[in-house]
Parts: sequence; C-alpha cells; structure tokens
Amino acid sequence: MPPRFPLHLWLSIVCLLLTACSPAKKAVTVQTEVESPGAYGLELRLWPIDNPPASLARALTGFDQSASPIDRKSFERLSASGLRALVVPASDLDEIASRLHFDGKIEKQSARERSDWSVFVAGKAWSGYVTLRTADGNLALRAGQLRLVGRAWIAPGAMGEDKIPAVLRIELAGRHVESRDSYGKLEEILNPAVQRPGDLQGLALPSLGLSIELQAGQALLLIPEDPDLDWDKAARLPNYIEKEPEKNEQEAQSQLVGPAIPKTATLGQALLSDALTEFEPRHRAILVLVPRLPAEFRLVK
Repeated sequence: MPPRFPLHLWLSIVCLLLTACSPAKKAVTVQTEVESPGAYGLELRLWPIDNPPASLARALTGFDQSASPIDRKSFERLSASGLRALVVPASDLDEIASRLHFDGKIEKQSARERSDWSVFVAGKAWSGYVTLRTADGNLALRAGQLRLVGRAWIAPGAMGEDKIPAVLRIELAGRHVESRDSYGKLEEILNPAVQRPGDLQGLALPSLGLSIELQAGQALLLIPEDPDLDWDKAARLPNYIEKEPEKNEQEAQSQLVGPAIPKTATLGQALLSDALTEFEPRHRAILVLVPRLPAEFRLVK
C-alpha cells in the first residue's frame, strides 16, 4: 500500500470540446490545478485531435520503446478494449505533438504525487442503454459516464552503482458511473453498504486496468483506437490513399438495403472519443502521463 500524502486543491473540471461544429457539447474532461513549479509526481495532459487512423499511425510510428514496461497481457486487454497504450521517450513528446492535428485546447494538470485514487479523465455522459466492446466481450451499460481513475506515487527503482533511482508507479482502473436518473431502487441509493468514495464510484471495468512503473524520461500515451486496425499497415499508406477507404465504404453502404449497421464502440472509444454520438469516431483525445522524478529516491525529502 503506497504512502498517503495530502492532496492539493482541485479547481473546476474543464470541459474539452471534441467537435468543432458543436461547441456546446460536453465531451472528454480533465481536471486542472494551479501550476507548482519543480513539483515531482505525475503530470497529465489531454491532447484533442481529429487525425484519421492512418494519419495517427504514421505520426506515432517509430516512437514506441522496444523494451516497454507494459506487460503483454495488460497491453492486449487494453487494445481489445479500444485503448492503445504506448510508452515513448518523454523528450519526443513535442515532436509527436507537432505531427498531430489538434482541434481544441490542450489541457494540462501539473505534476504531483497522487497516492489517493482520483479521476484522471472522464468521458461524455450518455442517456439510455449502450453496448460497448471490451476484452471480455460486449457489455451493456445503463445511462452514465465512463471514467479512468488512477493513483501514482514515487518509489525506489533497481539499485544503481552509487544511488537508488526514483521511479513512478501508476495504477489505472476503469469505472462506469450511472446517471442519477438511471439508478434502480431507492434503497440501493440510500444503502450505506453500496456507497464508495467519490472517485471509486460505479462499476469496475477490469479490462481498462493497468499497473505500470515508469522511469525518468518515459511517458505513457493512452489512445482510443479500433482494435481491428492494423497500425503497421495503416502507417504505410500514402497520404493521398488515406481517405479512399472512407469513400469506398460509403459506396458499399449505398448498395445495401436499409440503414447502415454501426460498429460497436469500445470502452476506450467511449471514454476518449465521440464514438457514441458519431457513426464513425472523428474526434478523440490522447491522454498523456508524464512522470516528473528527482535524480534519486530518498525516504527523507
């Protein structure tokens, strides 16, 4: 169990617009706080983009680290749930950002230790029932909102020649929180036995879980993506071919009888894109986790 530290004061939740045509829409949100220069811990960034899949694959090709700290099982479960996890050199973040097409304001939450669970990002709320694709199969959910909660703390790494390096341990978990008007019986709302701390409310989503240890100089990108998309193949497509599949798909759909059948959105797409409001996701956000670490680990600061 990590040590507990007092939390800084949160400011209000800032709504990040994912659609350029409808500024009144609520979409992905990230909490922001007062900047604390020189602070150590986890920094969060939210990058709103509208890059097509092939364009995004080309932008990120070559940046992932071959020796990823993400275990294969967790990586595959996240990918199958529509959340691609990529560990990149933190020094390359500016270069990566220069290759992306941003369609909104970048949100940033300054570095600090987060030993208590808190909401890292929350998706757009929906009404009615939705069916979402996960690593464990399709999941039917009532009206509500998806959240990615997490905690992070500085810990000792592997012993070096003359010092112990500091690392950042991060735990992530997915949650589905139902809307007030979609709760069941009144006694379920009032029963203290089913109440949880605010940041851990709702249904646990194991396929969005991740435990990872990041070293200084590493950063973690969480990207909403169709699990069926082959990034290696998409990255090899020239720019002028990029939109051709969309045209061919529209032509194919026009030959079908009746309305087109939409694909089932994934948990990751529902969390970080407009997949629940668009036939095909067009606007999405990348969650960036950046460790800020001291030169070495010390028990006494």
